[in-house]
Amino acid sequence: MERHHPKSRLPHLPGPPTLRRLLVEEDGAAYTLSYVMVIPMYAILMCLMIETVLMLTAKLGTVYSAFAAARTASVWSSATTWEKTMQKAKSAAMKTMVPFASGTQGGLLQAASVDAIAYAGAYHAYAKRPISDKYLMSKYGYAKKHVKVEIAGPPTSWDADITAKVTYDFPFNVPGIGRLLGRRGFDGRYYFSITTEATVPNEGPQDNRKTIGIGYGTLE
Repeated sequence: MERHHPKSRLPHLPGPPTLRRLLVEEDGAAYTLSYVMVIPMYAILMCLMIETVLMLTAKLGTVYSAFAAARTASVWSSATTWEKTMQKAKSAAMKTMVPFASGTQGGLLQAASVDAIAYAGAYHAYAKRPISDKYLMSKYGYAKKHVKVEIAGPPTSWDADITAKVTYDFPFNVPGIGRLLGRRGFDGRYYFSITTEATVPNEGPQDNRKTIGIGYGTLE
């Protein structure tokens, strides 16, 4: 009994492979369909992994930034006013977060401040392989805009703990992942808020008297 194999609706084209032959031939179409269906899901999974790694890196930055803010507040709380202490703590948190901040979505600073210029000068003095000033200022601008610091104070006693809370708005580079994990900001981009708290003891003197010949006065 003869077996009849299904034939393609289009005639077989002899000769070497050409673009026209690739478009006309139907052999292997069933195998290709499964790959086409899997590739989008595979791409989303890879983008999710990349965004997650970047988020973990930013989380490490917030840990260091929160410690810098709390440490700065504990040192300056007894040397100046609480308002100036908060300014110094926020500046310390922002500057320590610059290396972990986004350099592609920050945008350039409209006018470089004295602190920004000083930061760039210190960076070029210590960096062995410095990046461009444009990229550095973009990271500085993003950190300045998207790093928030909260510290309850002033401390009630000389040995009271000081807790700093740092919140960083992590930007998503892939809008599809941002829709899944983040929230939409006023600018239309998607963000994920990363929050870290750090607690350190206050470094103030026990009283206003001179201890072992060291005077604790107001520096600023």
